[in-house]
Amino acid sequence: MKKEEKKEEKKADAGLDAKALEKLKAKIIKEGGKKGVEIEGASDMGGLDFFCTTMELPEGNLEYLTLSMDSMNADPDPEAEDRKGCSGHVGKMIFSAGVEQLAIVAYVPAGEHNKSAGKVDIKTWIEDVCKATGGTVVSPPAAASSPKGGSIATAIVKSDPSNGKFAIKDKDTAMAAAFTYLRAHGAFPDDDGDDSDEMVFGDDDNLDDY
Repeated sequence: MKKEEKKEEKKADAGLDAKALEKLKAKIIKEGGKKGVEIEGASDMGGLDFFCTTMELPEGNLEYLTLSMDSMNADPDPEAEDRKGCSGHVGKMIFSAGVEQLAIVAYVPAGEHNKSAGKVDIKTWIEDVCKATGGTVVSPPAAASSPKGGSIATAIVKSDPSNGKFAIKDKDTAMAAAFTYLRAHGAFPDDDGDDSDEMVFGDDDNLDDY
């Protein structure tokens, strides 16, 4: 973990006692696990290999958003009452907007688990998104903590309210840039003009409706 991430982690955890922090992380894991199941289902139905979506609970914290990604990629617990995770075979870029910054985590699974993985260079993908938003890569591609292998990379986009730069706006720009890259490289269907993507990828996802 880089110094920037450690500094951010300490700042985010400040003011939270151990019990509150544990509770927050449990909620983040649950949110990620449920979103992972949604993505698994959408991928199975639509045959899609890559997705972009937003997470609410990390609120721009990069460490927490990485925890979300790990939860999305985790294999399901056969003894658990509900399925969680299950989407390690699906490539993803996820976003979380906070007051001070937008956090971005990208993941590309190993090629044997995803037929489009070879089309997506994770380094170029996240750099393209950073270029579109004025963001900075924090962690370059490294081995992902996923049962389906692959690589993970992270980035942040700092807010600058005095210049009209807000994370919530940067999130929309970042997601558009992420989809543009995927479409340009044949890893996501061309936009046909309908609003079906928003049902799966938008901020208004109701996790309990799936």
